[in-house]
Amino acid sequence: MSKSVKIGGVSLPIEELHFSFLTNKLRKDYGFIESSQRNIPTDGSNNIMPMYTYPCYEYINSLDLKGVNVFEYGTGYSSVYWSEKDVNYYAVEHNPEWFKRVKSDKTPNVILKEEPVDFVNSIFHFDIKFDLIVIDGIMRYDCVKPALENLNKGGIIILDNSDWHKNTKELLDKSDLIPIHFHGFKPLHVDSETTSCYIDREFKRKANHIIPMAGTIREQHITDTKQL
Repeated sequence: MSKSVKIGGVSLPIEELHFSFLTNKLRKDYGFIESSQRNIPTDGSNNIMPMYTYPCYEYINSLDLKGVNVFEYGTGYSSVYWSEKDVNYYAVEHNPEWFKRVKSDKTPNVILKEEPVDFVNSIFHFDIKFDLIVIDGIMRYDCVKPALENLNKGGIIILDNSDWHKNTKELLDKSDLIPIHFHGFKPLHVDSETTSCYIDREFKRKANHIIPMAGTIREQHITDTKQL
């Protein structure tokens, strides 16, 4: 028999109470409702975010990536996100209409290239290597080898929707990079999905010590202070 809890004189099943807390957390702290209303992926602070899972977004957002070179296969709201960071952002897009839309919002730290033909090898056109590479466009499996060849020591490869692209995931799994799979919800979608980060073994990026979106500071309950 389900346990019940009384709130304001009303008896509620405990599972319904927990469910209401979870949905309120998703709505309030992650900005899920605002994203749905605007049809734009935003976080709990109303900032435009990539269409990564929330756990992956929180991890990437917590890193000090100042000055890094970022390359992305595919463009979108992630282009807006990276353009607002202190990074050098390069992206390639195969769709002319989407390219035109993203290019209109381009900022000085952003270099966009339309490449409907040689999309996979476009990463070689910039004559530099990258600290962070995002595989989130077409032909993801074929993009893995060029991405690995152009990744700097200590870099990261992000594969979005790795649960949908099993063969691409398995190809990256065979590399010497360390996989971290971030499962969870993402803006505008109602299913739990996966965004994966593949991290070079010489990775040394420091954290910005940003509190996660749904996290809180409970100074009065701190128990992990150093014992004298």
